[in-house]
Amino acid sequence: MRLLVVKLSRLRGALATTAALRALRERQPGVQVTFVTWSGSEPALEGCPAIVDVVGLEPSSSGWPLLAHLRRQRFDAAIALGQHPLAQRLVAWSGAQLRVVAGQASWWWQPWLHQVVDLRGLDPHEAARDHEVFSHVFHFKGELPTMWFASSRMQDHGLHLDDRRYAVIHPGSRHPDRLLEIDKWAKVARDLLATGEVQRIVISAGPDEQEQMLAEALAQLIGPEAVSTAGRLRWSQTADLLKKARIFLGVDSSILQLAAAVGVPVIGVFGSSDYARARPWGTLHRVVRIDTTRFEGETLEDYRERMNRAWSRITPRQILQATEELLRLSA
Repeated sequence: MRLLVVKLSRLRGALATTAALRALRERQPGVQVTFVTWSGSEPALEGCPAIVDVVGLEPSSSGWPLLAHLRRQRFDAAIALGQHPLAQRLVAWSGAQLRVVAGQASWWWQPWLHQVVDLRGLDPHEAARDHEVFSHVFHFKGELPTMWFASSRMQDHGLHLDDRRYAVIHPGSRHPDRLLEIDKWAKVARDLLATGEVQRIVISAGPDEQEQMLAEALAQLIGPEAVSTAGRLRWSQTADLLKKARIFLGVDSSILQLAAAVGVPVIGVFGSSDYARARPWGTLHRVVRIDTTRFEGETLEDYRERMNRAWSRITPRQILQATEELLRLSA
């Protein structure tokens, strides 16, 4: 079967779909998937053997040249995940024998669609919602597997580290309101080293210059037992680094989801981001997070101020207690 999947998302959203693709591959081993996503999200799909082609689309693109290319592929089925109008257009006019949209479809696409899968009342996590769409379209049931980054697709991280004797901390995020104070991470790292559970701390950083500067500064605060990746690792190398780690600690980010995908125990620190949609999926984990419930009648300005205060009150001790518990469980 030749399947077109269109999900215009970033790294985290693209990675979440691999759980549904894993479930489908178990039932239809010969499935060949072409995946269309935003440009820059392609690395998240490198570890999914069901995917034979990834097309990165620029947000400014109209999609018309791509549509002509897709129509020539003669897909057996096409699925649009998410609510982006361009994703719905590409699937509706793809020419596939079966054309499906998840969620709600605009009325003008209805004549070109065969199914619209209602997602109301479901688990808000992207992995769960994508799996529901696939199970509905291809008529299979069963528990949702973990996200997929196959070991065979990983590349050696190249750092001189003993497997299971180091922890990975990823303090960075594209969203400033998700950043925890650097001195708190330094305290957590030093106390974790003092327990003897790990011998080294690896500070992970993406290609963003600010993330790299943050990682370098944190490594210096921790001391000689710490090393920064300095943004030099590819996504597939980062997957290898995470898989061989004793534990991962980080804020809400795509790297946290990659850690969950490779099965390493995860400590997630969540502020005002959407925890239900972005929580660690499919791996042993513990979280430290603030209550993001909005009070009745509370203004947006007051809400944001209260969230900032709550975020600033998260302590290194809270993170370390969650870490110690998770280390005992994972042992």
